[in-house]
Amino acid sequence: MLCPQESTLNVDWDFKQPFLELNRILEALHEQDLGPALEWAVSHRQRLLELNSSLEFKLHRLHFIRLLAGGPERQLEALSYARHFQPFARLHQREIQVMMGSLVYLRLGLEKSPYCHLLDSSHWAEIRDTFTRDACSLLGLSVESPLSVSFASGCVALPVLMNIKAVIEQRQCTGVWSHKDELPIEIELGMKCWYHSVFACPILRQQTSDSNPPVKLICGHVISRDALSKLVNGGKLKCPYCPMEQNPADGKRIIF
Repeated sequence: MLCPQESTLNVDWDFKQPFLELNRILEALHEQDLGPALEWAVSHRQRLLELNSSLEFKLHRLHFIRLLAGGPERQLEALSYARHFQPFARLHQREIQVMMGSLVYLRLGLEKSPYCHLLDSSHWAEIRDTFTRDACSLLGLSVESPLSVSFASGCVALPVLMNIKAVIEQRQCTGVWSHKDELPIEIELGMKCWYHSVFACPILRQQTSDSNPPVKLICGHVISRDALSKLVNGGKLKCPYCPMEQNPADGKRIIF
């Protein structure tokens, strides 16, 4: 892989910064440092909740387990830290009960108790995977490779397309599906396969494409490029949604 200097590409800092931050946090997790990840999770709490993410709870749980591993000397510190579980009590009540129950065996040693699974090192691999998955979701990126995502999406979509193809052929209406870049029906792939938005032109009532991309006018309204061409009159364009008159060349293509 070429570095920016070798490829002579100028990568904007605003684009690089989130990835540099995520790499820094992952490196800290590899060193079993939970601090940076916790700060990140707290600062993105609302968006993580919208994803139904349990990342912040898992980070607090792992920190609590580290305190338990410190033995009886850190019992009071562990009890004090348990207050962080309060916001998660409704969704993670059972897991919280297990952790609090482990305190009974702290003096005898957790490794010889029914709670020895709490000390399993696999929790660190799990938290790295959870962080990577949720962080990529917030950035609109796939954790999986593009090939595996395409294959999985195809496995979901193909049976539906085969059924609609059979219906079209049976009813002898093959001309209905004439657009190569547009499916005849909507296929639900789930949120995990959503990586970009789709825009439909409000003027022509058509979905935009590479050959007819969305264009933002200087007034802020968005239409398709074909609609823009049709609205030009005497070298000027009047926005269909506001009284602003503008030069058609001022329209900027939008890439979702």
